Amino acid sequence: MTTLSGSARAQTNLYTTTSPNGKISHAIYLEDGQLFHSVTYNTTQILAPSVMGVNITEADFHDGLSFVSTGTTSWNNTYSLPAGKKSLCVDNPVQREYVVQKGTRQLKIIIRVYNDGVAFRYYIAGPGGTYIETEYTEYNIPTGIGGWGQSWVVNYETQFQYYGAGTAVEKLAMPFLATYNNLVWALFTEANVLNSNATYCPSVLKGNVGGHLKFVHAPDPDQAKLGNRVQVALPFQSPWRAVIIADNLNDLVNSSLVQNVNPASKIADTSWIKPGRVAWSWWSTYSFTEADNLSPNSIQRKMCYQQQKEYVDFAAAMGWEYVTVDAGWVYWTDGTVEQLCTYAAGKGVSIILWASYELWSPYGSSLMNIKTWADWGVAGIKIDIIEKDSQIGMAFMEEMASYCASLGLLLSLHSTTKPGGEERTWPNLITTEAVSGNEHYWLYWPPVNTAAHNCALPFTRNVVGSMDYTPVALSNRNKNTTQGHQLAQSVVFESGLQHFADSIDVYAAWKGTEFLSVVQAAWDETKVLEGFPGSYVIMARRKGADWCIGAMTTTARSAVLHLSELNLESGNYTAYIYKDGASLDFLVKEIQTVNSSSTLTIPMLGSGGCAVFISKTTVPSMPVDPYTAYEAENATLVGAAAISDCANCSGGKKVGYLGYTGEVIFNVNVPRTDVYKVRLYYLAEDPRTISCSINGGTGYDLEIAYGSGSWNTVRILPTSMALNGGSNTIRLYHTDWAPDIDKIGILI
Repeated sequence: MTTLSGSARAQTNLYTTTSPNGKISHAIYLEDGQLFHSVTYNTTQILAPSVMGVNITEADFHDGLSFVSTGTTSWNNTYSLPAGKKSLCVDNPVQREYVVQKGTRQLKIIIRVYNDGVAFRYYIAGPGGTYIETEYTEYNIPTGIGGWGQSWVVNYETQFQYYGAGTAVEKLAMPFLATYNNLVWALFTEANVLNSNATYCPSVLKGNVGGHLKFVHAPDPDQAKLGNRVQVALPFQSPWRAVIIADNLNDLVNSSLVQNVNPASKIADTSWIKPGRVAWSWWSTYSFTEADNLSPNSIQRKMCYQQQKEYVDFAAAMGWEYVTVDAGWVYWTDGTVEQLCTYAAGKGVSIILWASYELWSPYGSSLMNIKTWADWGVAGIKIDIIEKDSQIGMAFMEEMASYCASLGLLLSLHSTTKPGGEERTWPNLITTEAVSGNEHYWLYWPPVNTAAHNCALPFTRNVVGSMDYTPVALSNRNKNTTQGHQLAQSVVFESGLQHFADSIDVYAAWKGTEFLSVVQAAWDETKVLEGFPGSYVIMARRKGADWCIGAMTTTARSAVLHLSELNLESGNYTAYIYKDGASLDFLVKEIQTVNSSSTLTIPMLGSGGCAVFISKTTVPSMPVDPYTAYEAENATLVGAAAISDCANCSGGKKVGYLGYTGEVIFNVNVPRTDVYKVRLYYLAEDPRTISCSINGGTGYDLEIAYGSGSWNTVRILPTSMALNGGSNTIRLYHTDWAPDIDKIGILI
């Protein structure tokens, strides 16, 4: 496994370590007393000679170095995690430790070479403490190589884009994906950062793509107070600097290298850690007016206890595991979180509770709050607005993971650093954000997500850990991807807590929602069937015997699915196909009988996509709608009101041009005089108002605070109406333009 040789050009002690499968080779050597290393994959040079070393207060390990010793070990272990892209991880490296010396001080370099990449870290022995003044580590990527990455901001919410060879970068965030003539792929990142007892801070890359990319400490304000130095206690070990390497995108995506270099789980019994799908109201009830969002009255209206009970009911009906109660619960006046937890438990649903980092200083107060919330019965907490890429931030997040684990709580981190495999040590750290997700698709927070960004994420950010992107957004006006593309995100994007972005009032009226009853939040197997970063992706994921497939694209193309690649059992399966319709607002469902030799060819629009569920036994389903429906096209129309085709509407029709002279009058029958729950199924690109008169009585306004997103997307407005036993008329009209109407429903 190792060799030792001399060299010209003042090279001394060239050591080479090879992966167990013999494909990856790591070389390290001294040249004129300076430490270098390089990496090759078969005959492809992944890293050209790259500088290693650190400068501490007592010694500058940059030059004047000599080798003292080296030793090699290896092992082959497996482990499982509660969530993730596969059920089993293999930890099988060859590890080499080198000790170099300068004067009386020594630096240890630990190298691990896996079948899927290389990782290394620094170790400094001794008591006391020191400062890491500079880290000399660099990734010297060969000339002519480009790749996909993002500019650094503290919450990692920027777009992934392609950086051509030679591009100068000041703050390139990791992970960064390089392509070597599209034959070999290398994902450059770091691991084991936030669970190392605050020994380090995250880093960014500075230099030139297709050249020298140097590690520099992330420019976090907290770190800047230290002069961008890292203050450490001894003994010290740095985060792992990691390069995931593969000759195909499937192996790249399935890498567990960053998890492997983290310590084993500190939670002995992980049976309580349950990944799951999450109903979540915040995205779909956010206002464009910041003052409105911060108003207690507004937040109370949008996040009230009763609304969250309705989300629990919907989650239970869908078979989803969780509801996340986001910002605003502190203003509740109609119920408590503890009452909601009790109510949800009776429905088989658990509660995740939101809290802001900004409200939690000092730590002691934070820990008391968490204990109280655990006593209320919450299953986990979502800590938001952390925005710290510093040692302080790392200490906080590790403390939260540890303390939550002691209380049996899941932990989700938002507005935070990228993951680095830390969920192996703390499996209750079930997901992190660190991505420009669907918040940027609705809120007009720049940058607005694109299909190209979405098609880069499976090969970059999501490779290194669960990604709380919050998929499946339908009701925003600024759409630039299709409904098929959004539905595919629920498969393509892996997250241990899979928050579905939109309102239950949208999902309850959408044909794609039934797919969300069968998609999972943790998988036994993942396969990349086809794809190219920033262009398109076809991802298949298996849970048990069932397969979910998601495909997304930037340009119009067909997703060609060869089911032989899934190793299906013999016999027939049913394929439930959800694909793009005529435009981005339409979703088409098809059902086909298939087997292991079948090929499905599914056309996708530009910025489009599709989702497919394949099973022998399981059928995607929607909650049973207990409301008696009255279709608008069968009602009495007045004035300018007109019927038009609507592929997304329940009867294939809707009534529009309501308002001014346009009216629709429903004749409904109920068994007794009472106040009935009523649903208005409407379509409107923007917020509107419609007036209602019952049995010729005084009219009143129904405020439609949230548009459905387009004139082709249906959303429900829940309301109530006092009706007489027997026949009633419900007249919908307005003095200004009103929404289009699909139907009304009455709960009898």
